[in-house]
Amino acid sequence: MKALSPEGNKIIGTLDVVRGTARADVDLGANGTLNIEYMGETEVDWDSQETKTQDGERLFVCSQRKVWRENEVVRATRPKGGNSKLKASP
Repeated sequence: MKALSPEGNKIIGTLDVVRGTARADVDLGANGTLNIEYMGETEVDWDSQETKTQDGERLFVCSQRKVWRENEVVRATRPKGGNSKLKASP
């Protein structure tokens, strides 16, 4: 059974965070603040990829790019009619 959001949209993945370094030319301005001119590229550290959680629950993204907590996805996907056991997808 494919996972669904509470709105009935297909779950397409988890919400992940990946660290990156945005290349920039950084100077200290005369007023003591940093001036940043971005160079247009970001170096991504794929080994830093982590699935975001909220209160210990993984966060999922639906086809409409909305974010849902794990328990919301489980409740929305669970078969209707009193059967509380989820069936495995083939």
